[in-house]
Amino acid sequence: MRQPSETYFVRLSPEAPPTSGGAPGRASRKARERIDNRPSAPKRRRRRRVSGKNVFIGVLIIGLASWTYWAAQRPGGVSGTINGWIDHVRGDVAQVSADPDAAKARRYYQSQYQTTGAYPQMSDSDLASVGIGVGITVDWCTTKAVVIQGATGGGFSSRLLLAGRDLGEVPGRVNCPGSFVNPAPWSLAHK
Repeated sequence: MRQPSETYFVRLSPEAPPTSGGAPGRASRKARERIDNRPSAPKRRRRRRVSGKNVFIGVLIIGLASWTYWAAQRPGGVSGTINGWIDHVRGDVAQVSADPDAAKARRYYQSQYQTTGAYPQMSDSDLASVGIGVGITVDWCTTKAVVIQGATGGGFSSRLLLAGRDLGEVPGRVNCPGSFVNPAPWSLAHK
């Protein structure tokens, strides 16, 4: 004997069940009117919400377009502006990571020149006695010029002090220049 199942079937078809007096599968107009006797409400337009994400993206696009227009007006264009910013950040990182003893040596030699009018010639033990560390090498050129070499963020750098002026750093270990009129690789024009 067969057991009845507890399942049932649902007819999933777009056609409505046949009604009396009309075509099979279609409800008559009167039957629809009788079923739907509610008054029809006026259709309202659905309001769209402004998403915070969309506002943020819009402001970001406007900001990027403004910056691009501004950067295009500068010398070198957008590429030059980006490269200048990268060089600036690299310089800041190198300056922060530079050996503090190199800055101390620079200040010491500059103060000695302002006081006496000459850069002193000192040995490593003399440098250590004034608090200048082991990683610093001082190349004494003349009483008017000295090169301070020390560690920086990416290796070594050399700084030329010439007659009380700091001509800046150049990368690598560079000794005294051959000429103090044109002290290559340093430049007198920018300082």
